[in-house]
Amino acid sequence: MLAKLTRGNQLTIPKEIVHRVHLQAGRDYLDVTYLHGVIILKPVDVEERIPPESYEALLKDAFTVKPGDIVADEKTAADVLKRRLKKR
Repeated sequence: MLAKLTRGNQLTIPKEIVHRVHLQAGRDYLDVTYLHGVIILKPVDVEERIPPESYEALLKDAFTVKPGDIVADEKTAADVLKRRLKKR
């Protein structure tokens, strides 16, 4: 099967290969290796960089209202964003 390299050095993997290897766009990563004149693409699992407990603590902190925070309803927030866009 042929695949064409774009100007941005991107390569489209043929659909038949994607299905055969069960790849999902935007989710899966491939390790790219060059060995003895052959380019090898190997699907790999990428480990989460943030431990689950740290991520949960981050989410809890992000959604907790603290003194000094500005709280607005959806309509007020939308109006503020519209005014900012008009200034540009």
